[in-house]
Amino acid sequence: MSKKKILVIDDFAPLLEEVTDFLTFEGFKTFSAKDGTEGIQMALQCKPDLIICDIEMPKMNGFEVYKTLEKIPAVNSTPFIFLTARAQAEDFKSGLKLGADDYITKPLEMDYLLASILKRLDKIERIENKYRKEFEILLHNPLIGIFIYKANQFYLINNKFRDIIGYSKKELNNLKLSDIIISDSEILLRKLKSVSDNIHDSVQVKISIIKKNKKAVIIELFVKYIESKNEKGLIGSVIELSSEKSGSVSNSDNSSVTEFEKIVDFLNSSGKGEIADEIINVKEIVSFNSDSKKQKLQKKIKLTKRETEILQLICEGYTNVEIAVKLFISNRTVDNHRANLLSKTHTKNTASLVAFAVQNRIVEI
Repeated sequence: MSKKKILVIDDFAPLLEEVTDFLTFEGFKTFSAKDGTEGIQMALQCKPDLIICDIEMPKMNGFEVYKTLEKIPAVNSTPFIFLTARAQAEDFKSGLKLGADDYITKPLEMDYLLASILKRLDKIERIENKYRKEFEILLHNPLIGIFIYKANQFYLINNKFRDIIGYSKKELNNLKLSDIIISDSEILLRKLKSVSDNIHDSVQVKISIIKKNKKAVIIELFVKYIESKNEKGLIGSVIELSSEKSGSVSNSDNSSVTEFEKIVDFLNSSGKGEIADEIINVKEIVSFNSDSKKQKLQKKIKLTKRETEILQLICEGYTNVEIAVKLFISNRTVDNHRANLLSKTHTKNTASLVAFAVQNRIVEI
């Protein structure tokens, strides 16, 4: 078991040395700082398990140190003991009112200091064990997919998340979250970054992801930022939504369904069944439930004549090279137009673009 880390902040060098030597002898790993400013820097650097801090110090007193650290997620739950020569009742009340765990007056009784430290560390250990058990229960929940995501990698996944996504933990090591998101990936990633940056506490959305077997599935995603002394990242929960929850096709969408059937049949008959399969897999993620929404969308998305021509050919299953030859333009021009189409329709790939275009009657086959 690793040694507990204790940071001692005091501007009186002899006492600082005495306390750190005593705690080192008692088996702790100690760090020291000679004033409040240095103490804050050291706290962020070493992430201590407990902080002992004098009140009367130059530059920044102990109360100011506590208030500053309280605003920093990485250390704001660290047990904090005030150490001071001031024994007035008001000072004692002020320290505890801030939320400090103890208030010890000088001259020090080392046995009392040690007892206070052990009591605080034992309490925080019991709290951490409780959270650890609760997380273990959540991790083994058979109904909710759980993952921890940090440094742009899936750090941990549970069995349910693996079942939903279809990838093993080893396979996910080579994938980022953005690689499996289909709908509104850029918007979602911006939201997740705002959670990572502590701008927002959490994010909850319904999105579409692509499974290992290339099938699309709609999920409800809840993500929250976590930070401990040793690591930080995003913890997410995933619930797979059934077709009933994700929305069924209404009568007003029958014409869109017919268009899908036409394009799938057309692609299959043209020997492009793989593209047809991809379109079938993503069609659920781009549906709109009314003609009025489709009409508004058509007015909002303004395509040039050339973009419309290229989109039509993309929907018919032509490759970039084939489109370039057919329209007497360069491959680079086709690439540029395809990129513009993806941007204007907020779709991620060709299959999503085709499904979006047909579902919203931007093209017809």
